[in-house]
Amino acid sequence: MAFFIYMEMLKKVPGAYYGDWNQGVVSGTISLRGFDANHDAPLTLIVDGIPHNFGYGKMDIQPFFPLEIDRIEVVKGTSDPRYGLLNIAGNVNLHTKQGGNFSDTRLLAGSYSTYDAGLAAGHDDGNFSQSYFAGYRQTDGYREHSDLKKGAASGKWFYTTNDQKLSIGAIARFFGMDANAPGYLSKAEADTDPQQAAAFAFSDGGEQENQHISGHVDYAFTDRLTWSVKSYYQHLERTRWCRWSLGGDQQERVNDDDQYGAISTLTYEISDGFIPRLKFDWGVDYQHQDNLTQRWKTDNRVHDGNPTRDWDSSYHYWGSYVQADGDVTEWLRLIAAMRVDTFDGDMTSRVYDDEAGTISTLTTDMVDMDYIWQPKAGIIIAPWDGYNLYGNYGRTFQTPASPTLYGQNSSGSAISSDIDYSKNDGWELGLKASPYNWVSARVDYWQMIATDEVREKNDGSGDYINAGETTRKGWDFSLSVRPHDWISLWGSYSVIDAKYTDPGPGLESRKDNDIENIPEFASKAGIDFSHPIGLYSNLWVEIQGDYEIDPDNIRERDGAYTVWNWSLGYKWETATLGFEIKNLFDESYYSFIWDSDQGFNPGDERSYYVWVSLNY
Repeated sequence: MAFFIYMEMLKKVPGAYYGDWNQGVVSGTISLRGFDANHDAPLTLIVDGIPHNFGYGKMDIQPFFPLEIDRIEVVKGTSDPRYGLLNIAGNVNLHTKQGGNFSDTRLLAGSYSTYDAGLAAGHDDGNFSQSYFAGYRQTDGYREHSDLKKGAASGKWFYTTNDQKLSIGAIARFFGMDANAPGYLSKAEADTDPQQAAAFAFSDGGEQENQHISGHVDYAFTDRLTWSVKSYYQHLERTRWCRWSLGGDQQERVNDDDQYGAISTLTYEISDGFIPRLKFDWGVDYQHQDNLTQRWKTDNRVHDGNPTRDWDSSYHYWGSYVQADGDVTEWLRLIAAMRVDTFDGDMTSRVYDDEAGTISTLTTDMVDMDYIWQPKAGIIIAPWDGYNLYGNYGRTFQTPASPTLYGQNSSGSAISSDIDYSKNDGWELGLKASPYNWVSARVDYWQMIATDEVREKNDGSGDYINAGETTRKGWDFSLSVRPHDWISLWGSYSVIDAKYTDPGPGLESRKDNDIENIPEFASKAGIDFSHPIGLYSNLWVEIQGDYEIDPDNIRERDGAYTVWNWSLGYKWETATLGFEIKNLFDESYYSFIWDSDQGFNPGDERSYYVWVSLNY
């Protein structure tokens, strides 16, 4: 079972869709707003104010266990100025437990020899707080050769002065993971025996280690002026062995990233001026990365010879924004912001000629993208109590991928560096209505157009140009109803339309094709029951539409599924006993398809889990 409880929480977000890759250390991720999570990295993950993405962009959510998480916030669209790098279609803010006096223990056991244990504890005397977490999980997995073991530990220490003006603290985290990968199947193989591993993937899998330390300072100069600054270092290391077909070679892929950074936010807020409320924010963030990316041809995880890819890259990233947010009247709120980002760095690639015994080395600077300006604006109108009309506009950006970002190709040769970042302009209009305290509904229409996307020139030169354009648009509708104190009903339905508006030179046949791996709709709904005596139950369904498997749209669409889940439990004062069934009606489906020939991953069959938690 590749997804965990926190991913299930994200899957319930209206408009979110999920690809469960189930390939060991590469487990899958969610995406939003018509972006293909398999190829793009459209979301930035922020944990306790610190970015947690690998150098190649994917969210690194594996180290965080459910018991440590306090809450998750998801911002969709292009209007949030706080983040620049990877904040293409939105961001996910994960907040872990901090402060307070508590002791939480959770034990789980279930199908596929799955065992999960977690302990979170905290002590707070008013000035000094300390919080600790330790967690471990192991499972054999639904498919053969998909066993996994992972463990995490963290500590948080914060001191606050008596006058509450100054808070200073530190966070440290450690994570380790060892997982095998079952590989991808053909459609016939997946339908005939979904539990089997691919015949050529008998030694696929990987290992991952993370270390993180960060410092946090918050200071209130006055009741109106506050300042927050965070600094961090984190090391992210992953080794993965993967093979894609019987005729192909196994590869060992190594990512070794060091990240250093700092984030500063200065806030000034007044509520007794010429308008009811006015807040100004000025943020500055910096990140430096040293990233080593290597690949070898291997036989049963053993490589002999030199790497087929050896890239050593670094970059410096600066970003800053200013934002004004004001309640102009009791019914009108206006927001305006401007963000600017800039990059610098270099890359060294090494190409080995085993026959000649030589090494050719090429070092190039990052392409000059100058300053990346991103205007943002928003409006909220509340004409009556319980009703909000809102709209926003924003620009985000996407840099070229490595090694194109450094004016090189994958063969270690220099190419033209006359390319730029791509621009993503998005807007949204919506209505939120809650006429009564037992009902809430939201509907919105959104659109994003990405221009100047980087495409190969396709003239034999190997150069790249800014030529592509894609259009993404859709509707989101969500409804929450509480007809009784014991019962809540909720649901959402999202329509997603993503197309290659202008594929670029040599790819004209893809014009107006659907972008692959993006479902035509995503829907989820549930019923939550909670009785005062402590009995509770949850029933929810996730429905995802089919999608194109290839950019040429010549294969049959696939990937649609409907999966029900149910849980039942009882809460005492300090203990909770729970029972869960995943895939209640034993739906046969594919959790992800990346290739129409040998790219099918079957979803888990019906599975059962029992858990107990103790809270003091």
